This record gives sequence, C-alpha cells and structure tokens, in this order.
Amino acid sequence: MRPDAADRSLSPELARALSASRRVFWHAGGFSLFVNLLMLTGPLYMLQVYDRVLASQSVPTLLALTLLVLVLYGTLGVLEWARSGLFSVAASRFEGELSARAASAAMAISLADPGRATDRPVRDLRQLRRFLGGPVPGALFDAPFSPLFLLVLFMLHPLFGLWAIFGAVVLVALSVVNERASARRMKESEEYERTSMLRSSEMTRNAEVLKALGMGEAVRRRWQMIFDGGDSAFAQSGRILSGFTSGTKAFRLFLQSAILGIGAWLVIKGEASAGSMVAASILMGRAIGPLEQIVGQWRGIVAARENWTSLTKALASVPPPPATMPLPPIRGEVRVENAFAGPPGTRSPVLKGLTFSLEPGDVLGVLGPSAAGKSSLARVLTGAWPVSAGHVRFDGADIAGLPSETLGPQLGYLPQQVDLLSGSVRDNIGRFREDAAPEAIIAAAQAAGCHDMILRLPNGYDTEIGLGGAYLSAGQRQRIGLARALFGDPMLIVLDEPNANLDGPGELALQTAIAAAKARGATVIIIAHRPNAIVHCTKLMVLDEGRIREFGPADEVLAKVLPKQGAANVRTIRPGEGQHG
Repeated sequence: MRPDAADRSLSPELARALSASRRVFWHAGGFSLFVNLLMLTGPLYMLQVYDRVLASQSVPTLLALTLLVLVLYGTLGVLEWARSGLFSVAASRFEGELSARAASAAMAISLADPGRATDRPVRDLRQLRRFLGGPVPGALFDAPFSPLFLLVLFMLHPLFGLWAIFGAVVLVALSVVNERASARRMKESEEYERTSMLRSSEMTRNAEVLKALGMGEAVRRRWQMIFDGGDSAFAQSGRILSGFTSGTKAFRLFLQSAILGIGAWLVIKGEASAGSMVAASILMGRAIGPLEQIVGQWRGIVAARENWTSLTKALASVPPPPATMPLPPIRGEVRVENAFAGPPGTRSPVLKGLTFSLEPGDVLGVLGPSAAGKSSLARVLTGAWPVSAGHVRFDGADIAGLPSETLGPQLGYLPQQVDLLSGSVRDNIGRFREDAAPEAIIAAAQAAGCHDMILRLPNGYDTEIGLGGAYLSAGQRQRIGLARALFGDPMLIVLDEPNANLDGPGELALQTAIAAAKARGATVIIIAHRPNAIVHCTKLMVLDEGRIREFGPADEVLAKVLPKQGAANVRTIRPGEGQHG
C-alpha cells in the first residue's frame, strides 16, 4: 500500500457524514435506474421508425410512437431534475454534518501552526460540497448501467458490443495516463495557490505599514514570484488536461462514426437492419458517456480527492474533545507545576520549569525584559499554548483536560495585540454569545470604563467595528477588549500589557477594574512593562529567559528588583488624577 493510501481511505467522521445521506443516495440510485432505462427510448424509437414506420409507410404509427417518446422524455427530464436535487441535498447535508468540526479543526490548526493556511479544512469541505452537488456523482451513478447498454448492443450484433468495449477500454486507459501525467503538476499548483493566498492576506492586513514605509512594491514582487510559479504549474497541468480532454472527445466522435460504418457494413451483408445501425450509435454513446464525462471532469475529481485527503488529515489531527463531567465554577486558585512550554510546533521551550501558585483574590504582576516569556506565560495560563511538560491547574484540575467551551467563559483574557472580530461592539463584548444579556454587556463596559465612550459611537453598542476593529482607534480597541475580558465577572483574568494604548482616563479605568476584580475575589495576572500597571498587585514575578528569577509578595520583590527609591516611584493613580493629561 502506498504511504498516502490510508490518508485517502474513508475516515470514520467522513464516513458518518456520508452515511447521514444514505437514504438520499439510495433514492438517487433508484432514479438512476429509471433514468437509464428511459435512455433506451431513443434507440428503440429509431429501430421502430427505420424498421417499421418506413417499411409500412404508416403515419398514425409514427404519430403514436412520437407522442409516446415525448411522454417518456418528459418523464426522463423530471427524473434527472429530481436526481440532481437529491445530490444537492446530500451535498448540503454532508457539509452540515462536518461544518462545525471543520471550523474547530481550522481554529486548532491556527493555534498549533499559525503559519499554515488555517482555513484549509473549511475550504476543503466547501469544495467537497460543490463536487457532491456537481455533475460527477451523476456520471458515477450512471456508470454501473453501462453494461446494460453493452448488453443491448450485443443483442443487436456482437460486433457492436465488441467495438463499444474497445472504446471503453481506451477511455479508461486515457484516464489512467491522464492521472499520472497531471497529478504532480496539479498538486504543485495547489501548493503555490495556498502560499500565494497566505502572502496576499498578509499584504492586505499590513497595507498601512507597506504604504507608509514604501515596502508595497518590494513585497508585491515577492508575492508575484509565487503567483507566477503557481500560474505556470496551473497552465502546464491545464495543457495536459485539455490535451487529454480534446483527445478523448475526438476519439469518442471517431467511435460514433466508426460504429455507423460497422453498422452499414453489416446492413450491406444483411446481418443487421438500418434501424439497428442508428440505434447502435446512440447506445454506444450511452455506454461510454459516463466514462467520457468522468475524463472531462478529471481536474475536479483530482481536486476533490486532494480535498478529501486534506480534510481527513485535518480532522484526524484534531480529534473531537472527549465528553467530560461538568466541574464547579472555578474560584481562581492557580497552581503551575514545573511547566515547560513553547510555541506549538517547536521543540525549544520558551518557559522552563515554572512553579508557582496563586490564591483567589491574588493580583500577580509579571515583570521582565523583552523576550523573557511574559506573553508566553499568558498564553499558557489561558490554554492557548499547551505545556510540553508539567501541569497548569485551576482549582486542582489540569486545564489540559478541560474543554475550552467550559473553561473559556470563566476566563478573562486581554492579549497583547487586541484583535476584535467583525460585528458590533455588543457582539464583541458579549463574546458573540447569543444568550449574552444586555445588562451583562453594559456592566462589563462600565467595569472597563468604556461605557460613555461606546455611547458616543455612531450607533452606540450596535456600532459595526469593521474587520479586526478597523473603524476604532488603538485605545478604543484596547478598552473594548478589556470589557470583553471582564464580561461575565470571570474569576481568573489575564491581562497582557493592558495599559499599552491607554491615556490618563483609560489608565484610571484599568486600575478601577483591577481593584474591583480583586475586591470580588478574582485572581488577576497582569503582564506589565510600566509600573502603573502593578499598583494593585499583591504578588510579583520576575521572568528572565523563561525562568522565574523572583516571586513573592509585591513589596519584597520590588525591594529586590528596583533601586531603593524605586518602590516609591510606583505610585497609585487615585480618582481624579490623569483626567486632564
């Protein structure tokens, strides 16, 4: 078995998704039976016209046969339409069965390897839906009936049947050669396309910087090289496929003409009738028609196979979370035990042997130079990064075994770079939860000190913020991100440089929010560069090169890491200060 054979096999999840439409496929098979039986209408009509009507010169017989053919072809059209509808239903059901899993896999892949085309599972699923709802399934369902037409050809004369078999064998051989000749180029073209899309997305995301620094043309040239490589591979595969498609079409026309020649020879010898000659031409078209259609759609078939393989790998790499017994709401107790962690997909840990604990109501400030591992610690505590060794426990439970759907709503997280999602302000603060109460959204905004700011927006809480919050300033995004972190009164809050883009009123609102969270017993962890961010901290941690250099009560750690007068420089912002600065 080839190495990729297992990847192309029917994975359990995809098999279940297909089996959900088993009844639809059975109905499509039943319709295919009647469709192919009705395809005999044309040959039988020609037999009767040439061998009976022309011989008897009977106009009533001709009219009766024509009327019957009209009814049968009308029925055929209805059945073809119904079968196409069934394939569309099956395709939609297949996508519906897997859409949630594909989206979850895309998010998991993004966390594990941010450099990959993270939306690939969703795109693969959409392409498979289009394939299942397209013309190829109809050809595949028609293919098993080709022997029926071959049998009728043999009944008319053995030479007709042998010629049709010869044509079918040649078409199959062309398909095999087509596959071997074009597969490598098509795969290469797809790889170029994925890389090109990633670079294009990167360019549009950083268009402002590229424009300001005059980098646009240089970056575009690098993207153009990738695009041209993909375009060349696509053109080469296209030439191969179009060559085989044209050759197949020409060969099929030759088969059609040749069988008429064979029929004429048999008529001359008195071994066949003129009607059987014409009928044989029609029947052979039906016998090899599905094969010809499959060859003509070969690019789509190869692409669908690659989509199937890719989706199978993606779903296998991100298995669905196991069912777990619900645990009580977390209280904010944190235990980190000899934890090692680094960016997913890398072997070198950024955090090395971290061990510390926090009690409910603790406010921890994390200090350290750049690249010390502070933001990495925030990602580990929120479960965005898994630990490669050790444990992170909330209330004694290892977070590695807690589903994000259970843990996430109980956490508050403000990342270093605040990325909001397309939608309204209320959607983002309420974490896009359909059951988010307006009172809870407003309470979170008030806790973050941005309620009045939001009311000044064009549509208040219903203001659309654009892709990534493009219609907001950095400070507005920061404060709405803080409100999102505080939504639902979480008992564990992780803030990564929360005052990075805040002005005086924003700083005051941040300190008020931290004090309020501390007062209700929440555990708060603040990644800080500026002293004002740690004024409410009960404990401090100093990270350096991924290791804890100092950890303990805030006053004791400050006395060690700052000059003697340093502690006095960390002043508390009191109400009223900074409102005019």
